[in-house]
Amino acid sequence: MTSRRKPLYLTITDKYNILMMRDRGEIRQTIMEKYGVALSTLHTIYVKSEEITKQYGLIMGLTRRRLQDVDKVVYQWYLRCKERKVQMTGADIQREALEINEKLNGHPRFKASTTWLRGFKERYNITTADIRQNIQAASEFTAAEAFKADFNRFLQEGGFTLRNVYNAVYTTVMWKAVPENSCIFNRAKSTGNLEMCEDYVTALFCANATGCHTMPVLIIGNPQSSSVLNTDIFPTIYNVNTKVWMDSSIFKQWYKEYFLESIKERQRENGSEDKYLLLVDNIMSLHDINDINNIDPLVEVKSPPPNAAALSQPMNCGIITCFKRKYRIELLKTIRPLSIYNTEEEVIDLYKELCVWDFCRFVNDAWTLIGHSILVNSWDNLLRPIDMRRTQYTETWDADISNAVELLHTLPGCEQCQKVHVFRWFNMDNGHDIIKKVCTNEVLREFKNDTLCPVNINIIDDEAGPSRAKFSKRS
Repeated sequence: MTSRRKPLYLTITDKYNILMMRDRGEIRQTIMEKYGVALSTLHTIYVKSEEITKQYGLIMGLTRRRLQDVDKVVYQWYLRCKERKVQMTGADIQREALEINEKLNGHPRFKASTTWLRGFKERYNITTADIRQNIQAASEFTAAEAFKADFNRFLQEGGFTLRNVYNAVYTTVMWKAVPENSCIFNRAKSTGNLEMCEDYVTALFCANATGCHTMPVLIIGNPQSSSVLNTDIFPTIYNVNTKVWMDSSIFKQWYKEYFLESIKERQRENGSEDKYLLLVDNIMSLHDINDINNIDPLVEVKSPPPNAAALSQPMNCGIITCFKRKYRIELLKTIRPLSIYNTEEEVIDLYKELCVWDFCRFVNDAWTLIGHSILVNSWDNLLRPIDMRRTQYTETWDADISNAVELLHTLPGCEQCQKVHVFRWFNMDNGHDIIKKVCTNEVLREFKNDTLCPVNINIIDDEAGPSRAKFSKRS
């Protein structure tokens, strides 16, 4: 006698499939062996065929809607990441689809398989060129070295002097992030309100290759968080848009009103019309580079290829990471107790009172604290052969970590923070993972609130707020 596997549970789908087998003319013995059911169970299913068919139809309708919801949210996440210069692999999309499906209480059997990915790309017309391939580090290094050779040849042939060569890069700054094990983080975690530690802005940094000229930092914030600000104290440039991200309007405005004006001022001071070069990150995603280069004939704008961009930007080779360390130390100094009698609650209250005005002050102070040697040595990777690069030391890192730990240990409720927590804190928004997380939280929040706004990647949002702000806190 053929052994039968008795299922612990027959789903509606199983029962519906049994009815379909019957309708196709399958004999009872075949059905019983496939599903491991007794003849009495089979008769019960046949008797309830109408009810089972109706239930299956309702479930499949719900399943389709759930899968459509997952597709819609994943696609908007993909577009928002792409808008923020994050290139993804197919595996990145599959991992995110699984996470979003889980958070939406989607279908429990959804696997985000390669078959699903292929269908997802077809449904939304995503081509192979839109998705970053798994590029080996060696390939990125080769592309970066090729760009360096071209860049240095361009400098030489164009007659550019290094004091007239600039780099501009924009990045995400988690301006309210705090270390793990601090009382602020623990409170946010225990209340399920980690979003209070995840407010972010976009910051654009620009400096020249000799470290003698640093442009004021451009901050892009949320219009709602800027309603209490006036303009008058810090040289920080402030702008807003609803996505808290760089768009073509803001970049072009910064380039024309601040970068070019600063260059013209230097030309007047020097009494000569020297040529200038601005290296930017991924400018092609915002503009036609020829359009930018046509604005001023004395300024050339260049951008490295996407697979070499990160390795080719001096700002990414020490300057921005140094800024973020200095910034976070400034944040700690602000919420440091004024006396030994401060409590954890007072520290948390001080933290909650931080606003964009405080952030801009931190930015201004931190930007001025970056050492000249870091501003200069960060260009070595682009300008010098390996055997001629100046040694990079870790003393600044170690000093900043020790300084942060010392400050944390003066804060009630932060005595358990150690160097490892500070190290993670200093590094938390380096790279693209934090942007992916921000985009995930954004689309899920909007979807659940029924306010999900579709993004058209072919139409860059050009809405922008006031162009310049020297901040003073409203009294």
